[in-house]
Amino acid sequence: MTVSGDERWWDGYFDREFVRIYRDFLTPERTVREVEGILEMLDLPEGARVLDLACGWGRHSVELARAGFRVTGLDFSETLLARAAKRAAAAGVEVEWVRGDMREVGRAEEFDAVLSLYSSLGYFLSDEEDLRVLRGAREALRPGGVFLMETMHRDHVLGDYADRDWWETADGATVWVEREFDAVEGVSREWLRWRRDAETGEKFHALRIRTATEWDALIRAAGLEPLEWYGDWELASFAHTSEVLIVAARRA
Repeated sequence: MTVSGDERWWDGYFDREFVRIYRDFLTPERTVREVEGILEMLDLPEGARVLDLACGWGRHSVELARAGFRVTGLDFSETLLARAAKRAAAAGVEVEWVRGDMREVGRAEEFDAVLSLYSSLGYFLSDEEDLRVLRGAREALRPGGVFLMETMHRDHVLGDYADRDWWETADGATVWVEREFDAVEGVSREWLRWRRDAETGEKFHALRIRTATEWDALIRAAGLEPLEWYGDWELASFAHTSEVLIVAARRA
């Protein structure tokens, strides 16, 4: 398999094929459960302003708008934003869609909550670049506003690390994955290939995976104060065995 470089791997990654490969995992039922968890964790006031960083195809943005919040969804992928806009129109809700780099939010004290979900922090592989995202999130929050992040964490990933995997999608594709983990850099690299009838393709991505201790230090360095650590969307306390790490932090 062709080895790809890490730099700007995301430029063409989040396209139509990304949606087709991963949508079976990101079901409407899962999205509703996650949004219910978000609302319980954050206890937002009616009509609150919410910024969904790296919003993808609008899974959470649309449901939050349906719940009565004023939502802005920011993403780098034109393909995913176009799909998000169609979802919002079909749901009969208004969402502000913004194409941009999440390191350069450029909104000051505008939002009651900023969300970073589905391991969208870690793309840039360095503390400095992820700190830019976190500081931008803090600047976008009103005083007392809350930042919520959901991500993979190193304890769980390495405890259940699979060098190879494969699955079949609902639309008939077979997907094969190869992974490697750099224990010094804390970076997981993944090469993905698929075949659907005569159609084939491949993708590469890299993700910096941190421990809760490392995330705590970065969040505090950005001027955010962690409030609660959760291990799932049912609000279980975070533990090293938790499948995900979810942290709520207030603008200090």
